[in-house]
Amino acid sequence: MALRLFRPLLRTPVLRVVARPTPLLRGSLGLISAPRQIKSFTSSPRRLGSGESDTQLSSALASEHTYELESASPSEIPEFLETFQEMKIWDIQDVSGSEDVVLTRKFGNETLKLTFQISDIDNDFPSSTSTEETLPEEPESNGPAYVTCSLLLTKPNGEHCLAFDLEAGEEGFGLTNVAVLNKKLGEMIGAEGDWQRRSKYMGPQFDHLDIGVQDGFVAYLAERGVDDSLANFILAYCDYKEQKEYVAWLSQVKEFVEL
Repeated sequence: MALRLFRPLLRTPVLRVVARPTPLLRGSLGLISAPRQIKSFTSSPRRLGSGESDTQLSSALASEHTYELESASPSEIPEFLETFQEMKIWDIQDVSGSEDVVLTRKFGNETLKLTFQISDIDNDFPSSTSTEETLPEEPESNGPAYVTCSLLLTKPNGEHCLAFDLEAGEEGFGLTNVAVLNKKLGEMIGAEGDWQRRSKYMGPQFDHLDIGVQDGFVAYLAERGVDDSLANFILAYCDYKEQKEYVAWLSQVKEFVEL
C-alpha cells in the first residue's frame, strides 16, 4: 500500500457571533424593541451529503481502489498462506475488519495461543532529522522489520500459564520476557485482562538471564513450532492482511461518501 500524507487543504473559517445593541424606541409605555430585519441569502441550502468536494473525494478513492486491485489480488489466497494451511499445525483466527490475528495449536497436553496485530509493527524507518549524507544507501523496505507478539502456553491440569512477549522478525523470534501468571488471568481477554496483568511481575529481562537458560527457552519454543519459519509467516501475513483491509476500507469509505 502506497503511503500518503493527508494535509488539510481548506481551513473552515471561524464564525464569530457579535452582539450588537438593539435599537430601542422610548415611549410612554416603556421600552419597545425595534423589529429585526431578516437578512436574505441568495444561496439555496445544500442537500446533506452533496458537498462540492464529495465528487472529488469519491473519484480519488475509486482511482486508488482500482490501482490497488490491479497491483494485487486480495481475493486470491497467496502461496505462502496455502502452504501454511496445508501443514495443518496452526489454526488461524482472522476476522475481517479487525486488526487482531490469533494462531492456536495443540502440542501434547498443551495449548499454544499466539496473538499479534497488523498495526503493531515497526518498520524501523530512519529518523526524519537525519540528513542524506548520514543515511546509508539501503533498498526500500517492503515489509515490517518486526511484529510484536504475545504467546500464551497453558496446560489443562495447571493453575498457572506461561506468557511470552516476542518479536517476530526476518531472522526469527526475539524474546523479551517470560511471565508466570494465574491461568484464569492469563486467558482473560480484552481491556480488563490487560489492565489486571499490568500490575503483575512479568519476569526478568530475557537478555539478563543466564545464556544456558536463554538457549533452553529458545529450544523449548522451537520444538513447539515457534521458530524462524513461523516468524516469517507472521511478517508475510501482516502484509497480506494489511492489503486486504486497506482495499476494503477504500471501498467502504467511497460507498459512504456516495450515499
